[in-house]
Amino acid sequence: MQRFLALCALFAALTACALFAGHQATSRAMRAGMPVGERIGALTLLAAVEWRAGRPDFGGFSGLELESDGNFIAITDKAHWARARMVLDEEGILTGIEGLEIGRLNGPDGTDLMNQFTDSEALTREADGAFIIGFEDRGRIGRFRTLRAPEETLPPLPGLADLPTNGGLESVLALPDGRIIALAETAGDWAEGFRGWIIGNGQVSGFSLPRDAWYAPTDLALGPEGAWIYLLERRFTLIGGFAMRLRRFPVAAIREGARLDPELLGEATARPLAENYEGLATARDARGRTILYAISDDNFMALQKTLIVQFRVEE
Repeated sequence: MQRFLALCALFAALTACALFAGHQATSRAMRAGMPVGERIGALTLLAAVEWRAGRPDFGGFSGLELESDGNFIAITDKAHWARARMVLDEEGILTGIEGLEIGRLNGPDGTDLMNQFTDSEALTREADGAFIIGFEDRGRIGRFRTLRAPEETLPPLPGLADLPTNGGLESVLALPDGRIIALAETAGDWAEGFRGWIIGNGQVSGFSLPRDAWYAPTDLALGPEGAWIYLLERRFTLIGGFAMRLRRFPVAAIREGARLDPELLGEATARPLAENYEGLATARDARGRTILYAISDDNFMALQKTLIVQFRVEE
């Protein structure tokens, strides 16, 4: 997300930290120094890896989707997509990442998305396999039949054009019943909260997420059981740096005029776990338990990291 660049640079200077930048031709992952195995609220941190690749189109990941064959797809905020494979051990714990394929999203005319049309911030997938992507700069939702297909732009959402350039759509989710829901990253005021849209049957209705503790929504993901929607949130301050929070609410709560009241699952307010997480995906382990994956956006800055963390929800 572009508006964090200056803040992140200042934060990095204040903390006087530096991150080794690799130059490998393909990607690789290494275990990150995290409190693996610790309980964080209703979550257990199972794994954390740092994902690296020495190429200019790698980084800035703002959306995450898992595929049935073990691959995952992440999108960058410069309209690139990356596909790789998660390596899991016999217990289903994330141990590494293999392979890397990177491509660029295409505009309606079939050519590469360029300039102000490229701020892709949210990724979800419809039942037919099509990709739904939310964009911030030129705020809109695009549908792509495949990652190499041209963009089919959905009708504009009421009020979206009134949001700040870098404060629009960060969270978009396609539901099994065909509806698409979206959340704005900025709120008009504390009383109004974050504006949400429900798109379905040719109509658009609204809902809202109340503001709380200076957090802002950065992604939504449907739980593997289909009953819960998981919410990823981020907070940033110059003194405290990044914090992240995971909450959830029932799918049944999504209705016109609803004011969500999500259940808190866990919160990380300090490094090394706290980072600029913007992508969320869910899975089910061999015992039927819900697994959450979050990916961080490094803003294409050497002083930040691309982390993929794995949590188990403890019911």
